[in-house]
Amino acid sequence: MIDNNDNPLSRKEFLRKSSKGLLALTLLGKIPLSLLPAQTAYAKTSPHYRTVGRTQLKVAPVGFGASRTMEPAMVKSALDSGINFLDTGRVYYNGQNEVMLGKVVRGIRKEVVIQSRALVFLRGKEELLKSAEGSKKIRNMLDTSLKESLKALQTDYIDIYLIHGASKVAIIEHEAVMDFFRVAKEKGQIRACGFSSHDNQVALLKAANKNKFYDVIMIPYNHKGSYIHSLGGQYFEWDQHALESELQKAEQNKLGIIAMKTCSGGPYSADGKSTPSYKAALKWILNHSYVSSMAVAMGNVKEINENVQAML
Repeated sequence: MIDNNDNPLSRKEFLRKSSKGLLALTLLGKIPLSLLPAQTAYAKTSPHYRTVGRTQLKVAPVGFGASRTMEPAMVKSALDSGINFLDTGRVYYNGQNEVMLGKVVRGIRKEVVIQSRALVFLRGKEELLKSAEGSKKIRNMLDTSLKESLKALQTDYIDIYLIHGASKVAIIEHEAVMDFFRVAKEKGQIRACGFSSHDNQVALLKAANKNKFYDVIMIPYNHKGSYIHSLGGQYFEWDQHALESELQKAEQNKLGIIAMKTCSGGPYSADGKSTPSYKAALKWILNHSYVSSMAVAMGNVKEINENVQAML
């Protein structure tokens, strides 16, 4: 029997409540993934989206770093929470992370912004930067990586494509690298280009501010000014003042900044009295206008729910 005096749920409330139940059942294998809603009303109408630098790409301030999961339901949960920015790369799960994402977003490709990264390892191979033969090898690596990314993601374009883990200015300023990006843009294979870096980000960002070639830069940034790599265990730190000076210049130059290692600085307390939290740590980053968004690695629904709160 239906009580007509009950107040009906709003569409947003219904999606929020039903999607959590569906997600739980999906994780238990009770409901097919295809029945999960793709996105909530927040994802389509939120006024909080940010434009990535000089690009026309509008993204949620908290993005989903897919590197820690191969569970499609996690991506669905992130999308349903209002996240439209997905970060992946060729290196994750031997390319299968892209395959997983491609299957999830196949029917809603135009509603999401995908960032991926090229599988090009140049560390310890500086000789490749100094010869015509080396330039050819670099270009071939990049062409192959992009081709494989497009196939894995089941798309004919990638919104943001980055050099993965650049460490030297000579890499991002190499003519073979820059020409690769020029051609990929002309062909419509990518919409924006850039690089990510785990270290030496002050020098790299300074170079990017000078040449103004790249659209998007992805670098570590958190309240602590340091992090320990979750896989390799290496410790990295940077001059926060110098980095933020370059970040301010990047904003003036309309370069899109994507923060990573955002939770690696640990929980944060804005007033020094309240209980430190990761939500506060993410809010600290988002309070800086030069950050377009962040790629936050999330491995479970609890982390998604906590991280999304930083956007509200």
